[in-house]
Amino acid sequence: MTGAAATFLEAPAGTEAGPLASLEAVTRSVALPDGEKLTILDGVDLQIHAGEHISVVGRSGSGKSTLLNILGMLDLPTSGRMEFDGVPAESMSGNARAVRRGNAVGFIFQQFNLLPERTALENVMTPLLYARGRTFWQRERIAAGMLERVGLGSRLRDKPQKLSGGEQQRVAIARALVRSPQLILADEPTGALDVATGASVMALLSDVVAESGASLVTITHDPNVAALADRHYLLDAGRLRAGEGGEA
Repeated sequence: MTGAAATFLEAPAGTEAGPLASLEAVTRSVALPDGEKLTILDGVDLQIHAGEHISVVGRSGSGKSTLLNILGMLDLPTSGRMEFDGVPAESMSGNARAVRRGNAVGFIFQQFNLLPERTALENVMTPLLYARGRTFWQRERIAAGMLERVGLGSRLRDKPQKLSGGEQQRVAIARALVRSPQLILADEPTGALDVATGASVMALLSDVVAESGASLVTITHDPNVAALADRHYLLDAGRLRAGEGGEA
């Protein structure tokens, strides 16, 4: 890798001794208006190590998004244990989790979630507004380098409505990666794209993960996308089990 982006895609220093993220007997449930309890995740065990690509497939309503929210520290288990880099999530304050999430986790969404009135450059710069020191002051150069890395160096000043679906997803990927996260969580990253564009996006993600040493968790309905992972899981009615490559 060459150019400005290379400096900022280096894998951040992390804990070598254990998994980057770990779920142990994690259950997540919510109370329904009628007083009944809905169990979304049921006794989930999962370990994610640095540099791994893991895929999770499952039907709608199986708990996939809830799983990502817990891995990304947006939510906490109802019971069980979630650790990030050896630190239990429940032991952190809400602010500490937000800081850790902002520094170490990158989210890629199916619907891109770009800010429509901001340019590609401004969208990618957004996570850097909460950075400190040199990263904050050099945020425009860092964001431009990342857009160059995903093949959009000539589209910095374009707003989302001027970009194709594949280009918008590349902006979303650049935004997720701009702070060199240790863990990348991709929720149906090719779901809104055609087959060729989706394959291009996954190739880009695979290259970046290989170069950066980050871990990637992909939630998908597409068996071809799932098959790209090192390990495969099926989530069914809140229960996670190992699956064959691409199993749906």
